[in-house]
Amino acid sequence: MDIVTYEILRNGLYATAREMKIAMMRTAGSPIVHSGGDASAAVFDAECQLVAQGNDIPTMLGSAVISTKASVDAIGRDRLRPGDVIISNDAYLGGGNHQPDIQFTRPVFVEGEIVAFVMTRGHWTDIGGQAPGSYTCMTWDIFAEGIRIPPVLLYRDETPVQDVLTLIVQNTRETEVRMLDIQAQYAGCFVGDRRIASMVRKYGKDALKQAMARALDHSERLMREAIRAIPDGVYEAEDRLEPVAGPPGWPTAEIPLKVRIIKQGDGIHFDYAGTGSQTRGGINCPFSVTCNSTWFTVKAITDVSIPINQGCYRPVSIAAPEGSIVNARFPASVVAGNTETSPRIIDMLLRALAPAVPKRVVGQSNGGANSGVFGGMDPDEARVARTRRRYVGTVEPHAGGMGARADKDGVNGVRVYVGNAGSTAVEITEQTTPLLVQEWSLVPDSGGAGEYRGGLTSRRVYRVGYEEATYTVCGERGIHPPLGQFGGLAGSMFHSEVRRGDGSVAKVPAKGSVEIVTKGDVVVLQPPGSGGYGDPHRRDRARLLEDLRDGYVTGAALSDYGLSPAEAEALLAEAAHG
Repeated sequence: MDIVTYEILRNGLYATAREMKIAMMRTAGSPIVHSGGDASAAVFDAECQLVAQGNDIPTMLGSAVISTKASVDAIGRDRLRPGDVIISNDAYLGGGNHQPDIQFTRPVFVEGEIVAFVMTRGHWTDIGGQAPGSYTCMTWDIFAEGIRIPPVLLYRDETPVQDVLTLIVQNTRETEVRMLDIQAQYAGCFVGDRRIASMVRKYGKDALKQAMARALDHSERLMREAIRAIPDGVYEAEDRLEPVAGPPGWPTAEIPLKVRIIKQGDGIHFDYAGTGSQTRGGINCPFSVTCNSTWFTVKAITDVSIPINQGCYRPVSIAAPEGSIVNARFPASVVAGNTETSPRIIDMLLRALAPAVPKRVVGQSNGGANSGVFGGMDPDEARVARTRRRYVGTVEPHAGGMGARADKDGVNGVRVYVGNAGSTAVEITEQTTPLLVQEWSLVPDSGGAGEYRGGLTSRRVYRVGYEEATYTVCGERGIHPPLGQFGGLAGSMFHSEVRRGDGSVAKVPAKGSVEIVTKGDVVVLQPPGSGGYGDPHRRDRARLLEDLRDGYVTGAALSDYGLSPAEAEALLAEAAHG
């Protein structure tokens, strides 16, 4: 195949994945999808190998390497027909990452032959379970996390399988919103099917097959070259994962995380032996999530320009003990393993690899989605008539700090690592839910000091308009702060509280608590900050002056940068005079 045809086909596959996600976002019902972009789309070859994806949610796309093949194998490729769509979310039967992320898988037929598969995955704001929003760490097992959907046919010959559809949506708290999400994901798959079929009609099935195989081999070759540049050796690190703040009798000990990395030639092996056993509460990881965390880290420390597909992962091997928190065994609950434990694994891997690639690692970051979840009945009759939603649930990921880099400060107020979804726009929150956002601001001094400063976290403050609702939070780093690299200092920790109308204040731990909130209550949610990079005493004074003027750093933190009281007073005076 000539290079021009190859590049047209290769770029066409990536463009298809991007268009599929756009189709989803335009029609989805969940604000976390249509506003926050918590959705992904990808194209797989006829053998279920990931060949093209959008710039979407890494945790969805990495685990799809496992879940797509699991979905097709469960149904049986011989049973599939044009217009079929498989739905699944089960972490154990379907290879999923966690149950709120619903995967649709569609075969692409041309002249009676499967030439590709397309996949959409979206985060539904509710899939049932014990807590509104289906997002709480305090679950006994996976059955409490919402309806489990093993791979089953949801569409047959372009027509919904009505009994399956009814069974699913009636086990959620927002039936009409779920219907919109289903139709949106179907639309994304439909777009992907049509685009790929069009390419095949123009260039032929053999050309598409060759282009897909070549794309996988090309990414593998580039990844092996990048890995070869990393010094050979054995690299190790360990950390401790914070337990769920459950009721009396639940485990209270921190869970060890441990990794041993063996880099040799153009391959790299990750061994998680020594990591603690799976635990009570939803912080366990399915093996697919641990694989994704590992693949993400390798991609991040090598070359971001390498086209992302399954070829990137061929040089990487992974061993994780079954029954551990990084390879949970049924029926362990897993909802936050995907969003909170996974970033903690990545922070540990970056710490292990820091001696090998010091210029490619960052200070520890905010470590999770840090989601605030509200659920209850909407008392606003006008809004109910407009939205056709009496029950209103919302899941809002919150932006924390990204760790400082070797030559730049960290990024303020951002999701990091495998999350990559935005916070819901204030206007959408206020228009569609009984919540008023009173504050959304960056938090001074929340980024760890360093030659390069850690990124600041953000704070959101809500005034509750529900007559009564649940408030659930699922976050990270409520006990241990995000550390810096190479002498950089730690950033701030997670903080959340409910301020009652009677003047009392309830502190909300990062994992495990459910609070009942009522009209007039004020809820504060502040994710962790991030760690600095390098000795703070080496920070350029011009940068420090700029931080003071921007309000990123206050006088209280100047001693962290080695300033004497007199030097701090002089710098503050200079900042005050513009």
